Amino acid sequence: MQPEYDLAALKSFFKENSSFVILSHCRPDGDAYGSAIGLGLILKDLGKKVVVHIEEGLQEHFRFLPGSSILQTPPPQAPDPCAKIILVDCSNANRPGSYFESWSRKVDLNFDHHIDNTLFATLNVVDPQASSTSEVIFRCIEKLSLPCSKEAASNFYVGLLTDTNAFCFRSFPPETFELAAKLVRLGADPEQLSVFSFRNYPLSRFYLLREVLNQTQFVEQSQIAFYILTQDMYQRTGSVPGESENFLYYLQMVKSVIVAFMLEELSPVLTRLSLRSSKNFDVRQVASKFGGGGHKQAAGARLKLGLEEAKRAVLSEIKALLR
Repeated sequence: MQPEYDLAALKSFFKENSSFVILSHCRPDGDAYGSAIGLGLILKDLGKKVVVHIEEGLQEHFRFLPGSSILQTPPPQAPDPCAKIILVDCSNANRPGSYFESWSRKVDLNFDHHIDNTLFATLNVVDPQASSTSEVIFRCIEKLSLPCSKEAASNFYVGLLTDTNAFCFRSFPPETFELAAKLVRLGADPEQLSVFSFRNYPLSRFYLLREVLNQTQFVEQSQIAFYILTQDMYQRTGSVPGESENFLYYLQMVKSVIVAFMLEELSPVLTRLSLRSSKNFDVRQVASKFGGGGHKQAAGARLKLGLEEAKRAVLSEIKALLR
């Protein structure tokens, strides 16, 4: 089922405006980068002035993305009032981070695929059935008959590839694979982009993973698996927070595990929660208890609690739902 949005309004938005600022969420993943940079390159090729901002800038692991020089760390001051604001892969307007809140700017266009999207923009293009925000944007590009360069296609392919965990997250319709084939025909190299996306990490990430796996715990007849990340672990291994992404996949390799979660110490009174699930367990129900959200099998939140208190609260919610 195709999402409902005003294609004519989207066409006019791109045609009638000359300056765009594209933002995505903090703690960016492949889809945040791929959708933001890919869209930026599309608009740049149309002769538009474009800049992409992500709170952490471009992380080392994603420097292979073609055209990534378009991305900059956000300035403290708001952009020119004439520049239109586009948010991608954000379910609400708080996801880019505190810098965007300080700008006090409205969101003109919102591209997303999260089911809990709050439709916060003037123009919203949201498809919860899509594999990724990169898919949502590329389908719009097709409908508008806009040119898509090899570089833009490569970014969209990385967004699609990483948000599906190489098409392993759930049963995707044939159209998703057909979209991937279109991106390949446009020049995206599936082998090279797969290697860069999944086998391109620094040694420090291996050291961090080793620490994580050594302290992973299994409870409730090994139906729940979890680990805790502290600032001290980053310091000991010489790693940075972005290198801890996707470690939950290793916990999900255990046959008995239904729910896997991670707690990361952001400060003594603030903890980041990330959840993954299988076997039809809806982790959004857990994340929503703490003001978060996401997808049925991948969700997250930030808890204004210390690590131990957060662990007790999250385990209590998961156990109650399992029963």
